[in-house]
Amino acid sequence: MAQSIASAAAISTSTASTMPVAKEYIVGPCRIRIANMFGGHFDGAHPDEVRPQGVYYLPLTGRMAALNGGFSLFCVDATEERLTIALNAKQVEGRWLTYGPVNGPEFIPFDKQAHFRSIQLNGKNWIGRAYTANDTTGDEKSRACLFYFCLIHNANALCGYTPVAWLARPKRNQLWKIKAILESVEFVDTPASASTSPAASAATPSQ
Repeated sequence: MAQSIASAAAISTSTASTMPVAKEYIVGPCRIRIANMFGGHFDGAHPDEVRPQGVYYLPLTGRMAALNGGFSLFCVDATEERLTIALNAKQVEGRWLTYGPVNGPEFIPFDKQAHFRSIQLNGKNWIGRAYTANDTTGDEKSRACLFYFCLIHNANALCGYTPVAWLARPKRNQLWKIKAILESVEFVDTPASASTSPAASAATPSQ
């Protein structure tokens, strides 16, 4: 019995040591914790950058090989205007619309060929807005399924986008991996970020 208890304790300790540990970083006005996962790591933005961006680097080879070398994260004001620009789309009466063509309507429905899909993100202290949409123009061999996202916390939002699948190889979809990384994010409040913006207060999770 004692041996069984000791074995269980050893397994528990081993499992805990392999769990990703979130570290603290600064990306513009956003201060966050994010875990290094899937053989990758996050680098915070350099303080001298004009438009600070953090980069999550992922391996291109080996067992943890990713679709591409990683993706960028940038921090914006959580206003509807800034969120719309970051997401390249907006919700109008519960419906997602994207930017229209030059000299046409400002916003239009997504093309059916884009196979638009709203994505649910579960945050520790933020609300997610996210979706995937397929490229509908350009060389078919290089078209991708793109994942756009914003993690909204008080007056700021951490946003980005990245390919999660190449349409020529649809079975290799890494949305699950990017979601897991993003869901490890936790915003770290400072006295200057304690106030909540109207945009963040009114934001609701994607359906």
